[in-house]
Order: sequence, then structure tokens, then C-alpha cells
Amino acid sequence: MNETTTAAVAVSGSVSEYHIGHTTYRVTTTFNPAFRQSLSDILARLITEDCEKMLGESGQEQDKQAV
Repeated sequence: MNETTTAAVAVSGSVSEYHIGHTTYRVTTTFNPAFRQSLSDILARLITEDCEKMLGESGQEQDKQAV
């Protein structure tokens, strides 16, 4: 079986390296100070969107779905 291992190594404050299999990915994190949403707002929006997708895929009517 082909196993893939993932490891994350912080290179500096805004750069991280991810080793997935035989490939290394360098990821740079940047923030726009003019952006009005906080990290909490962004995470809440992403979680809500994922929940809506999952509930929509179940085929149930929204008023009959358990929340």
C-alpha cells in the first residue's frame, strides 16, 4: 500500500513548509490590514457554508432537518 505522510515545519513567522509524500510545499500567510472581517468571522462563515452544503446534500427539507 502507498502511504502518504504529512509534516508541517514552521520556517518563519509567515512561512510554513508542508512535506506531503515526496513533495515539499512552501506556504506564505499574509493578512490584509484593511480587511474588515476578523478570523472568527471567517471561520464562522466557512463552518456555516460547510454545514449548509452537508444539509443540502441530504435531500431533506430544511424544516425537517435536525440541527
